[in-house]
Amino acid sequence: MSRKLVTMGLAASLTITTSPWATGDEPITFPEGYRSWYHHHTTVNQPGHNPEANIGIQHVYANPAAREGLKTGNYADGAMFVVDRFKIADGENSTLRHGDRKVIAVMLRNATKYSETGGWGFEAFKGGDPNQRVVKDMKNCFVCHIPHAATQYVISKGE
Repeated sequence: MSRKLVTMGLAASLTITTSPWATGDEPITFPEGYRSWYHHHTTVNQPGHNPEANIGIQHVYANPAAREGLKTGNYADGAMFVVDRFKIADGENSTLRHGDRKVIAVMLRNATKYSETGGWGFEAFKGGDPNQRVVKDMKNCFVCHIPHAATQYVISKGE
């Protein structure tokens, strides 16, 4: 029995050592309450939009620090944007409506921690599930933001 406890303890310490928290590199957390933030805009990305995975209806929310950045053009650490993206579905009477939620995408400002991606960290949660992280390499997200260097890599403009 004591041998089993030692083995379990060793396995636990190995798990902790290799987790992102052991290095102080906490992952971006799910943005609880983001729908009460400032709703910056809604767009409909139609077929032909690049990247194709972003086709759908999307709502962009900004926390208070991101909203201030939209006003001033300078984004402080802690600024966060959330893109809530849905499939497009046909509604009644020739309308379009939200279909299933595709993803909740998050962009978090930390100029030091995310210096390789313009000072922004990226994460996405499949279907809006906090336990289904999608982003494997933030540089893949950053590619779309590179042309927006003049606005600190933020695609959304102004308030």
